[in-house]
Amino acid sequence: MKNITPSQFLFLSLLLLCFTSLAFGQNTTHPEEVKALKDIGKTLGNKNWDTDIDPCSNQPPWSVTPEINNVSCNCSIPTDTFCHVVSIILKSQNLSGTLPSELVRLPYLQKIHLSRNYLNGTIPPQWGFMKLVNISILGNRVTGPIPKELGNITTLKSLALEFNQLSGELPLELGNLPQLERLLLTSNYFTGNLPATFARLTTLKHIRLGDNQFSGTLPDFIQRWTSLERLVMYGSGFSGPIPFGISFLNNLTDLRISDLKGPNSQFPQLKNLTILQTLVLRSCNLIGMVPEYLGKVTSLRSLDLSFNKLTGPIPKTLGDLNDINML
Repeated sequence: MKNITPSQFLFLSLLLLCFTSLAFGQNTTHPEEVKALKDIGKTLGNKNWDTDIDPCSNQPPWSVTPEINNVSCNCSIPTDTFCHVVSIILKSQNLSGTLPSELVRLPYLQKIHLSRNYLNGTIPPQWGFMKLVNISILGNRVTGPIPKELGNITTLKSLALEFNQLSGELPLELGNLPQLERLLLTSNYFTGNLPATFARLTTLKHIRLGDNQFSGTLPDFIQRWTSLERLVMYGSGFSGPIPFGISFLNNLTDLRISDLKGPNSQFPQLKNLTILQTLVLRSCNLIGMVPEYLGKVTSLRSLDLSFNKLTGPIPKTLGDLNDINML
């Protein structure tokens, strides 16, 4: 057998090392992200994660129930041969820790779902330097203001912060989110006016602001939210009247406003909202008559105009709405 020269041995050793490195990296989580997940688990109070099992293995405890308890990865990112964490979903897992700033160590993370736990503390400003698409921490015990840094996340499409103990005024910087489609802030302690910068949120499709302590009138700039499909402001603290510009939101299917402060005002012009399915204008200090055109909105399923000062007969056209289930 021919002897191998030292240079040939070195070449073969390097070749074997390369193949070993490739094999090790293939479909395994990046080592730095494994370390980050270990720290994230501690911060959240998650005792179930086990880093001895590869987080991107699609096996328990990392993948238990899709859309409830799951870590998802992308193993096709061309920068290297490792898998990278892109989604963390931990809904209703009885987590009692705090929101982890360590998430910033997952450079490819896009989705955070930590809903319906017992998490406390504040929203880490470090999240504002990530490329997140979806943030949901609804139904926790999170306090403090929304960090202005969240306005840096130009990739963000959904921000769900409902049912927490957040407070303070909404940061102007949230108006810098060019792709935001969903903004859910119900049941917190937010105060102040809606920032004028929110006029730029023209991609909004769904906004919920109810059960807060906002002040001032409903802003006229909502007429610029022409993509809006759902507008819900139950007991938000705002004063009327309902802006005339609401008539431009002809993509609305769900319009719910209640408990407006301020003087009496005429019934808003809603004639152009021809695909409404739910209309609630309860305790909005409305006066005048119920408009006949509501009976021509054949898509209407729920109608609540209670606790106003409306006068005159109920339009006969409402009797033509055969599919309505609440009146």
